[in-house]
Amino acid sequence: MFIKKKRLLATSLVILTTANFSMANDAVSSDAVIADTVKEKAAEGSLKLVMRGLLKDTQQLTAAMLNEDFTLIAAKAKIIADHPKPSMATRKKIMKTLGADMAKFKANDDVVHNAAVEIVTNAEQKNINGVGENFKKMIGGCLSCHSTFKNRVSEILK
Repeated sequence: MFIKKKRLLATSLVILTTANFSMANDAVSSDAVIADTVKEKAAEGSLKLVMRGLLKDTQQLTAAMLNEDFTLIAAKAKIIADHPKPSMATRKKIMKTLGADMAKFKANDDVVHNAAVEIVTNAEQKNINGVGENFKKMIGGCLSCHSTFKNRVSEILK
């Protein structure tokens, strides 16, 4: 009786693990399609879609960190580091409106980019503490930019 329960438990764990692995692979595959769509829309000028893509990637990066899935951490951080840019027309509107503040706007983007690149390196080294420290820097860059520029930029892109 005890052996049958052990086998049932082991079989259940194998099924659950396989299902989770399959769902994770499906999520990564569908993410590639979404990333391609975001890049296409960004090329058409949509800053909003770029930001939505970054939000989704950041949420998935957070989940990967909590699961210590270093492969997924590296993949998501790379996508964030290499995020698509909005169209040149959209960027010109932002530059014109922000004027001298454009340097601060770009500095925030650099903080996010550089921290995401460091997260990739930390993930490759399986250094979860380094991942966490650079994640804080990355989110700090996001929050700084949003608190400083979101209202102004949203207003000109309506």
